[in-house]
Amino acid sequence: MQVILLEKMQKLGNLGDEVSVKSGFGRNFLVPNGKALPANKKNREVFESRRADLEAVAAKVLVEAEKRKEKLVAAGDVNILANAGIEGKLFGSIGAADIAEQLNAAGADIENKEVRLPTGALRHTGEYNIDIQLHADVVVTVKVDVTSEAEIQAKAAVESAAKAKAAALEEAEAIAKAQEDE
Repeated sequence: MQVILLEKMQKLGNLGDEVSVKSGFGRNFLVPNGKALPANKKNREVFESRRADLEAVAAKVLVEAEKRKEKLVAAGDVNILANAGIEGKLFGSIGAADIAEQLNAAGADIENKEVRLPTGALRHTGEYNIDIQLHADVVVTVKVDVTSEAEIQAKAAVESAAKAKAAALEEAEAIAKAQEDE
C-alpha cells in the first residue's frame, strides 16, 4: 500500500514522503491516527494544499520536544530500588512505566511509550543506558541504576567492616608505639 506521510516517522520517512507499507499497517494504524493518507491523485492535491500547515505543526512539535529534552536532562539519572536475590536477579522486573514514573517524579515530562527498552524489561540489578525518544529527531540517553536492598546492606556491611579494620589497625599501631616508648 502506498501512503503519503503527514509527519516524520522514524524508520519510515519524512513529511511528504510517499512510502510503501504493509496494507494492515497503513489501514489500521497510519491512516486512522492521522499519520498518513493513502497515495492517490486527490490525496496528493490535498497534501500539497496543507503542506505549509503540516510543516509548521511539525516545527512546533520539534520545538516542544527540545523543551521536554531540557527537562529530562535536568531530571538526571534514575535510581530504582527493587527486591532481588543474591545473584542480582530481580523478583519481577522494571519496565517502561517504572522508569517513566521515576523520571516524572524527578521533574521530567515523558510518557511510557517514549521509553525504549530494546531487550525488554530489566530483570537484573546494575546500571543501564536507556534511550528516551521524545521525537523522531530527539533521543536522550538516561542512566538507570537498579539496586536491591540486599546490595545496599551488603555495601554497608563491607564499609563498616573496612572502618572496623582501620580502627583496629590504628589501635594496634598505638599499642605497638606505646610498647616501644616503655
